[in-house]
Amino acid sequence: MKVYIELFVVDSAVVTSLSACLTYRLLGCKTRPTRVFAVTALGTMLSAAYPLLPLPVAAMIALRVVTGLALSALLTVGVCNPPAGTLAFFGATATFAGACVAAGSAAAGLGLSDPSRLPYLLPSCVAAVMYLPAELAAGAIRRRFAERELGVDVCVTIGGRTARMRGYIDTGNGLSECGTPVAVVKMSSFVREFGASALSTHSVGKAAAEGVGGGTRLILIKPDKFLLYFDKKRNKYSDVILGISASGFARNEDMLLPVSVLGG
Repeated sequence: MKVYIELFVVDSAVVTSLSACLTYRLLGCKTRPTRVFAVTALGTMLSAAYPLLPLPVAAMIALRVVTGLALSALLTVGVCNPPAGTLAFFGATATFAGACVAAGSAAAGLGLSDPSRLPYLLPSCVAAVMYLPAELAAGAIRRRFAERELGVDVCVTIGGRTARMRGYIDTGNGLSECGTPVAVVKMSSFVREFGASALSTHSVGKAAAEGVGGGTRLILIKPDKFLLYFDKKRNKYSDVILGISASGFARNEDMLLPVSVLGG
């Protein structure tokens, strides 16, 4: 069987570079071209050297694992969390490798190639085709985890009645009333916990809000106590006003909290 080293180098370089770029996307980091180039060059040279090493299978697997750890360290140390970067790099590599094996098996089944090896340039083509959907999936996964981190539990006390509600730290919520941050609360959630009568008996005024359901009027209510549970800690916030919105918002949480409450 002839081995065309230049085509092998192209396949290795393309798959390694795309794996490195996808790793940065999974971690939500800015792509570092210099590091991607270094990882691609080193990974390609090592891949070309593997067939020349007369090692038993177990030793070859161990060597590949060590190589993967070294490449992921080169890619992530000083840029982002190395353990997370290692998982992301191995995951990206496994994604492309699995797709290449599946494509190679399909090609062999159709009689287009030798079942013992992948057709040349097939790994490059498969990785290039898969990169965009993999990148989109990585972005969705990253946003999901980010949103989970921004969800908090809140205990609100009004008129001697305490309710536990679910809040979301909304980076777009910059509402304030006389310097006091305003947490936008769905009217349905508020009425469920405190009753409709609390809207009038505890109101301290009204305010207009743009961007909340397309623009609405908020009924302002000053809670007796406001406890925010965040990062396994309980913090007390007394300077928060609830803005009750009849139009609500699209999220499932009960309220949208301004970022300022994290430092309150």
